[in-house]
Amino acid sequence: MLAALLVALALGGLVGCGGDDAPAPPDAPGLRIGIQDDRLAAPEVDPGPRLALADGLSARLVRVDLRWDLVAATRPADARDPADPAYRWDHYDAVVSAAADRGIEVMFTIWGTPGWAADPAGDDPRFPEWGRRPRDAADAGAFAEAAARRYAPRGVRRWEAWNEPNIPLFLRPQYVRRGNGWAAASPGTYAAMATAMYRGIKAADPGAVVAGGVTAPAGNREPADTASRVPPQEFVRALNDLQPPMDAYAHHPYPITPPRTTNNPNASYVDLYNLEVLERELDAGYLRDVPVWLTEFGVGTRAVSNYPFFVTPEQQAEMLDDAVRRVRANPRITVFVWYLLQDHLEWSSGLLDETGARKPAAAGFARAASGG
Repeated sequence: MLAALLVALALGGLVGCGGDDAPAPPDAPGLRIGIQDDRLAAPEVDPGPRLALADGLSARLVRVDLRWDLVAATRPADARDPADPAYRWDHYDAVVSAAADRGIEVMFTIWGTPGWAADPAGDDPRFPEWGRRPRDAADAGAFAEAAARRYAPRGVRRWEAWNEPNIPLFLRPQYVRRGNGWAAASPGTYAAMATAMYRGIKAADPGAVVAGGVTAPAGNREPADTASRVPPQEFVRALNDLQPPMDAYAHHPYPITPPRTTNNPNASYVDLYNLEVLERELDAGYLRDVPVWLTEFGVGTRAVSNYPFFVTPEQQAEMLDDAVRRVRANPRITVFVWYLLQDHLEWSSGLLDETGARKPAAAGFARAASGG
C-alpha cells in the first residue's frame, strides 16, 4: 500500500485438483504469475464467482490475505490446533475449495493482530487497530502453525509472513525514541514475528515455502515520529543483522513513475525500476541466495488517496507488458502478482473496472499468465 509520499519522492529524486491446470509445486522452477483480489478476504463474499473471474484471466495463482484478527477474534485455548473452537475458518475453507475446483494455487499472506494479542505500545488513532504489533511473537507463530496444519493438506504450500511490516498501516510502532533521535523498531519486531511464523509453518508442513520481508516500496529518510516508514533497503539491512529465516524475500515494487532508466541514488523507495537497490542489500548478507517474490505490483488508472500516481488504461496495459518483460529477464524473481483483479473505491489498478468490464491490461495479463 502506498501513500502520497511516493509522488513527492519521485518528483524530488528521480496442492489442488489434478490435470494440466493443477498448481505447480512451490519449489518448481520458473516464474509464477498470479493476481490478488481483495474481495476474496471479505467473509461476506462468495469466493466462487471471484475465482471464476481470475480463472477467466488465466490466473493459476491467487494471493489471499489471511487475517489473523478475523479468524481468531477471541483467544484460542490451544492456538496451534486448527480445530480450537475459537477459530473461524469457514470463509477461507470456501476460498481454498473454490480455488482447487479451478486448479488455482492459493498463496496465503498472514497479517492482522487481534486485539487480545496486541501490544498497546502500537496504539495510534491514525491507523487501524490490527496494525499493532503482537505483545508476544509466539502468538503469531502459533496461528501460522494452525493455519498451515489446516491448509497444507488442502494444497496451500506457499505463504507470506505478514504484509508490509515497514509501514505503520500494518505494523506499529515503526520507530522508538533514542536520545534526541529515532531508532527503527519494526525490523526487530518483525524478525521475531517472522521467525515464529516460519517455524510454526514448517512444523506443520516442512515442505512449505515461506517468504519474508513483504516490504512496501517507500520510506522516510528522516523519521519524525513512531509512525514514520522504514525504507525497504534499510529494512533489509537490519534483517541481515537479525537473520530471521525465510525461503524467499517478498517486496511490493509499485511504480512511482512510468518506466525509467535513471534513478536517484539516495532514494528512499524501491520500485520495479530500481529493484537492484534491494537486490544489493539482499546480496550483502544472509539473504544472498534467496529468490525474490514481487507479490504486489500494479498501476492505477485514476488517482486514489493511497496511490496518487496513475496512467491511462492504455498506458496501464503497456506498463504491465513492460513489467512482465522485466521480471522474466530476472531469473531471481520466481513470483509476480498483479494487484489487483478489480477496481474499488480505494484502489484503481484492477484489470477490471468497478463495473466488471475488462481494461486493456487484462489481455496482457491473461497472455502472460498462460505463458504467452
